[in-house]
Amino acid sequence: MIKRIKKWVQNNISETENPLLLGFVSGFYPFIFYYSNNFFAINSWGHLLYFVSFFIGISTLLFLITNLLIKKFEFLKKHRTRIYFVLIIFITSVLLSYASTLLIKKKLLLGILAISVIASFKIAENYRKIIVLIALMSILPLIKVTLHIAENLTNNSWMKLPDTIEEVTFVKKPNVYMIQPDGYASLSEMKGVSYDFNSDLFPWLSKKQFTIYSDFRSNYPASLASNASMFSMQQHKFGNTFFPTLEMPNAREAIYVNNPVLKIFKRNNYKTYFVVQDDYFQQNRKESSFDYNNIRKEEILFFSDGNHLKKDVFKDLKLAIRDQTEKPKFFFIEKLLPHHIHFSGQKENRKERERLEYIEKIKEVNSWLKETISYIEQQDPNAIIIVLADHGGWVGLESYNEMFQTKNEAQLRSIFGTLAAIKWNGYQENGYDDNLQSNVNVFRVLFSVLSKNKEYLDNLEDDSSYNLLIDNFLYNSVNKVISDNGEVVFK
Repeated sequence: MIKRIKKWVQNNISETENPLLLGFVSGFYPFIFYYSNNFFAINSWGHLLYFVSFFIGISTLLFLITNLLIKKFEFLKKHRTRIYFVLIIFITSVLLSYASTLLIKKKLLLGILAISVIASFKIAENYRKIIVLIALMSILPLIKVTLHIAENLTNNSWMKLPDTIEEVTFVKKPNVYMIQPDGYASLSEMKGVSYDFNSDLFPWLSKKQFTIYSDFRSNYPASLASNASMFSMQQHKFGNTFFPTLEMPNAREAIYVNNPVLKIFKRNNYKTYFVVQDDYFQQNRKESSFDYNNIRKEEILFFSDGNHLKKDVFKDLKLAIRDQTEKPKFFFIEKLLPHHIHFSGQKENRKERERLEYIEKIKEVNSWLKETISYIEQQDPNAIIIVLADHGGWVGLESYNEMFQTKNEAQLRSIFGTLAAIKWNGYQENGYDDNLQSNVNVFRVLFSVLSKNKEYLDNLEDDSSYNLLIDNFLYNSVNKVISDNGEVVFK
């Protein structure tokens, strides 16, 4: 394959140069590099057309303009090989720099430009070999993209439900609010050795007649994987992928595009609301199946890290609550606090420093949660309110690598121990929630309560928690780290 690509490139670069091919190859490598590393966040047709136009279009246009100038001006013809040599290196470097960091690193690029100009005096005739090298460098990310496409097209089988819960009919139809503070640890963890903090939220919730699930846990360590499982009411174990990562196939689609939870609410004539702080879940700009989104697709940049937009969640929620409709409502509300620890700054005393920083964020989000819940109760006194974090706060860890390598029980419980509290408001009776232990089963229990049908509880999903473990240089394995009954295991 490599020999064929090399032969094809050499055969298509004639002695009179081919600006279209030079431009294509110089732009294709940065394009395929960016696309392969961000595939599941940008896997829409709109993104594909935009990035082809940006990377390959800009590069090809510059080479076409350069070629026209060389043909028009005699003095440029004398130096055409040097011009092409410098242009290939510089354009590829600029686009690759942006593809890597979404920044133009001026000093680095000026250095590359200076070096390429100097080198052109001696080796400019080798620019064809550079093009061949760039083409060969594109093979690995091209293979990676091909694998991602295959995973994206075939990775939905895990979403198949074991029963007919999608056909459930509610007996009661209260408004339902799910509030998700990002990375808020469970009550048992907050009191434990890793966090060592008495959050005043829990007694406040108890006074508000919330049921607090003290040893609750998430099934996955991070937001995308956790919420994809929760909205699908199924374990996915990071999907059936060749190289499993936190950016799993169809996770965003499972959260806000197509999932059984939305289908069930809509089947029961609910209007659905998606109120979030940033564009992370919507980064791939797919059409949302929620009826209301506080972030419109048009607001989301093509070059987005999922952290570009910042919305006032409480303000947007108040606007959504005022929406006049005869239908019952379901709200998914996400606040990026306390937002777990970030392994930043100096390593010295990092664990304790980040624990203290996390506690300060807990205090901040507690105030926000109290204000938000009080407002909901005032406006909607008969609603069911679910306060459910997506995962734990990761306190007690020193690095991302440690998070994916640890077998330490305290650290694992810090990763997965998750805030969960529900104000059932009289709708839950007869112990429907007796076996509610993890995120994956929250909606199944809720729908059983609203339908007054305990048969749906016969198919509660396994409550195990799964983590990616970095076992070797090339591959992350998927391991069960907490079992269905809450024991730390490694399978």
